[in-house]
Amino acid sequence: MKKILFIIIAFTFLQCNNQNSALIKKGKVGEITKTTTEQELEKIYKNDSIVKIPEGEDFVNEYAIYKKGGKHLLSVFTKFPRDTISINERVQVYSPMYETEKGISISSTFSDIIENYSINKIDPTFTTAIVYIDELNGTFALDKKDLGLDEFDLNKISKDQIPDLAGIKYITIWFE
Repeated sequence: MKKILFIIIAFTFLQCNNQNSALIKKGKVGEITKTTTEQELEKIYKNDSIVKIPEGEDFVNEYAIYKKGGKHLLSVFTKFPRDTISINERVQVYSPMYETEKGISISSTFSDIIENYSINKIDPTFTTAIVYIDELNGTFALDKKDLGLDEFDLNKISKDQIPDLAGIKYITIWFE
């Protein structure tokens, strides 16, 4: 009986730990925070691949993290690329395994976002509509192609223009 109880407790602990390693919330994506260092990233993603993308002459400002096999999980952007102890500015999430406390991931739709969060504003870029969520200090990028909007059109976008089933291209959590 004690063995069964121990197995249940161990399984529950592992399950919670795995869920936290892919949880998106304000100021945190999985185990990544504003102060996560390059060495800590390498430890967290030791079974995955980290590609260091330089800005200028060998000053890394993006760490693209890929699952073995090539699937892009996320990218971590530093605020000061020339600083050896850099502060992280943001994380962009590209994998559906990462989700918010309310269950929103890149597999979710625009209607999922509006059912779970208050939208603070929507800004157009050349190729996306950026949906701002202050509660997360984050944004959801929606591909303009999925919205039926012209690329390179920078006119204001309202909630009413976005189809309920529009998908999420990526999620960004800002650390500022």
